[in-house]
Amino acid sequence: MRRHISREREGASRRGTVTGAPDLARIDPQLRAVLDAVPGGVLYLDLRGRVRFVNRSFAQLFAVDFSRARASVTIEGLESLLASSLRDARAFSYRWRAGCEGELEPAVDELELLRPGRCVIERTSRPVVDHQARPMAWLETYQDITGRRHFQSKLLQTEKMAALGQLVSGIAHELNNPLTSIMGYAQLVLGRGLGPSQTNETMQIYREAERARRIVKNLLLFARENQPERSRADLNEIVERALALRSYELKIENILVELALASDLPATLADPYQLQQIVLNLLVNAEQALLESRGSGEVRIRTFRASSGRVALEIADDGPGIPAEIASRIFDPFFSTKPPGVGTGLGLSIVYGIVHQHGGEIFFENLPGGGARFVVELPVVAVSPESPAREIVLPPVPSSRAIQGRILVVEDEPTVARLIAEVLGEEGHHVEAVLDSQEGLARVSRSDYDAVICDVRMPRLDGRAFYESLVRTGSSLRERILFITGDTLAPRTHEFLEAHNVPHLEKPFLVEELKIAVNRLLDRAAFHRPDVYPDPSIGASQDCEEASHKQ
Repeated sequence: MRRHISREREGASRRGTVTGAPDLARIDPQLRAVLDAVPGGVLYLDLRGRVRFVNRSFAQLFAVDFSRARASVTIEGLESLLASSLRDARAFSYRWRAGCEGELEPAVDELELLRPGRCVIERTSRPVVDHQARPMAWLETYQDITGRRHFQSKLLQTEKMAALGQLVSGIAHELNNPLTSIMGYAQLVLGRGLGPSQTNETMQIYREAERARRIVKNLLLFARENQPERSRADLNEIVERALALRSYELKIENILVELALASDLPATLADPYQLQQIVLNLLVNAEQALLESRGSGEVRIRTFRASSGRVALEIADDGPGIPAEIASRIFDPFFSTKPPGVGTGLGLSIVYGIVHQHGGEIFFENLPGGGARFVVELPVVAVSPESPAREIVLPPVPSSRAIQGRILVVEDEPTVARLIAEVLGEEGHHVEAVLDSQEGLARVSRSDYDAVICDVRMPRLDGRAFYESLVRTGSSLRERILFITGDTLAPRTHEFLEAHNVPHLEKPFLVEELKIAVNRLLDRAAFHRPDVYPDPSIGASQDCEEASHKQ
């Protein structure tokens, strides 16, 4: 079996014939009919590389005339016929040449076809042997696996996006904790009567932290794992959010963005996350066109009311435009003019699919002065007025000042726990803070608290388990608990907060938001404690220090 085909070729040449190698005319008509009916391509060669049989599927697969393919005398002639269609013409005869050198085991490889359209052909090659295991011919079969490869690529991309979503969720949670502390302490400092210079510097710290908060939130919105769900969508807001994700890259690539958003644009019923993907894909498409042409340029983004009454998005660039020969195919799945590794050919096809799922239209044109212009039109679907953010709505406090209470803070981040304790301590509340949730449960069982502030994501016992423990034990604190979290977009966190309809604050939160939420929580409970408590700062600082040492 491992004998070289080349030796058989030499022997056959000396004899002037090839033992066992059938001539085309000698192949059984029934066998020829069977091979012609095979859905994949079939190529049969003798040991000297002469073509003995080619079926019709082979010619169809490679988009060549069947009579010309069948008339090819040798594999070299067939290779010459296919040369203009293959990315690497020499690859066509590679497996047969490798067999001549002794590689007689069945093998599978791939050929890339460029014309008439890009596709991937899987080839299975093997020698044909006689009853004594002597090679007497060579057989190759071909299958178009483009769809399979694209599906695998899309599946891999989906898995990568899911992993990215999990990674971003974890990073956002970690970033939101220090951002909460930075923004919170900046607000505390600003409220202490600084001079103009110090106030300006502190305001700069706060603004930069707020900028980081928006970036983190935009990343979460983009990478979140969500089911398609249509709700009230503001196209202007979606454009601004998507642009924020690319603003840094556009800036360093010297791409100027001109933004013009219509002020009278109505809201519509759509999936905000899918619309954000439309904006991002079109924006990245324009960005890549500019970078490939001259390395810089201008992108214009505009929203407006179309003449049809629809809401419209326009993204145009001053790049090279779209060549006429490929204009009709740019929305085809996996069609791409970019080199391997740069694009998947899915961007514009995804945009097309999302637009049509929403009952809209997308079209493009090359601009007279250069560049391409894409316009997306979406129908305006009636949507109920936007509901205000869910919050604890309670009657005003009847007394002249806010109710003071005894509050337990369960937060595994020491700086966040201390911030909450200091803010609420300044409001006159008696605050105890612990960094361990199980210690928090122990304190709830031993002492009486008016309210609990609890983080959702914590080691060992998370906020969900903490709440369920309160429910199991029948603790009334389950009605007086405020959750804080930097990860409200995680499916598990979102489902928990929605299912139990519990109040919560998203990290990083404003100091005033914390004060209002706690005062409303205490007012809801209507627990009027004695006005005199121990010094709030003592309990808070000691508990935080003790918990820090335990960690």
